[in-house]
Amino acid sequence: MFQRLKLHAGLWVSQPRPGSSDLPFAVGWALGLLLMLMLPHCVAPYALSTVRDALVMGLLALSYDLLWGKAGVLTLGHTTFLGLGAYGFAVATVHFGLAPVSAILIGLLCAGTVAAVVGYFLLYAGVRLHFFAIVSMAVLIIAQQLATSWQSVTGGDTGILGIPGLSATFAGHSLDLSSPLGSWYAVAAVVLATACLTWLACRSRYGKVLAAIATNEWRARACGYHTSFHLLRLFVISALLAALAGCLMAACSGVVAPDVFSPLLATEVILWVAVGGRGTLGGPVIAAVAFTLLKQRISSYSTELWPLLLGALFLGCVLFLPNGLRFRRGVINLRWVWRAMTARRALPGARRAGGGQ
Repeated sequence: MFQRLKLHAGLWVSQPRPGSSDLPFAVGWALGLLLMLMLPHCVAPYALSTVRDALVMGLLALSYDLLWGKAGVLTLGHTTFLGLGAYGFAVATVHFGLAPVSAILIGLLCAGTVAAVVGYFLLYAGVRLHFFAIVSMAVLIIAQQLATSWQSVTGGDTGILGIPGLSATFAGHSLDLSSPLGSWYAVAAVVLATACLTWLACRSRYGKVLAAIATNEWRARACGYHTSFHLLRLFVISALLAALAGCLMAACSGVVAPDVFSPLLATEVILWVAVGGRGTLGGPVIAAVAFTLLKQRISSYSTELWPLLLGALFLGCVLFLPNGLRFRRGVINLRWVWRAMTARRALPGARRAGGGQ
């Protein structure tokens, strides 16, 4: 029985031979590893902590790209799991005094449980497309209201302050990762490891199943795949990755507020994945880091300017770059971007008029 399960698992995770299509991600991952090692020697501690916080948002974008880009499941409330992970970590450390490692497990458990319950009742009931997106937005609003009104646990509008940083104990030795340098290495290592594992999973046979479901779920179901089960499992995994980002955010910033459930942040996540390129995995991470740093710079001048700029960027992406930026060997294909921006679809009336001429 064990050998049969091992053979079945090996069949699902078996990897094809490396090809030219794997080069962009491999180059990007190698550059990310080099950046993790070199950046602390090039910037000040404050700038390093700023990039670290932006990289946490990159992990959130990766979790959403796994759900939307690989399986085609659009949600408007993915930051619900970011907030659940952050609040679970904060409550476990501040109110119950648990160690950060145990608190991370609590945050993951909170988000995974909510995702499993919500996803089960929606996905197994056949809720898809915009209906699923609207319900996810409703769950996000409910979570925001709970975080604001449940003051004895969440701290209300003020949030939870004094959250301890990352630390771990191995074989009796303590490892403090609360400093800007230590937390940078921790966050960067988690993002690189998660991106690599996600990429390998999407290259495997299971990734092909997800691609089949995203292309046509009815055909995938006709081929014998339990599509609702696969989507539920992916939904829970995506929620766990978002909750991990929330735990890292709470540990690095030391504070959690109801803003993590903001619909504006949920819109930003969609923009990151749309601009970075759905399904590319690396593109949304780069877009999330870039847009987060841009947001911090613009908000330092005016807090009202960023929502306006965000709406303009979202509209421009929908009109001119519906498939996001394209990368060729790790570099943006500017020729494709220019062609996408200047392309115009002829109206049906114009086509008929041209055919009549």
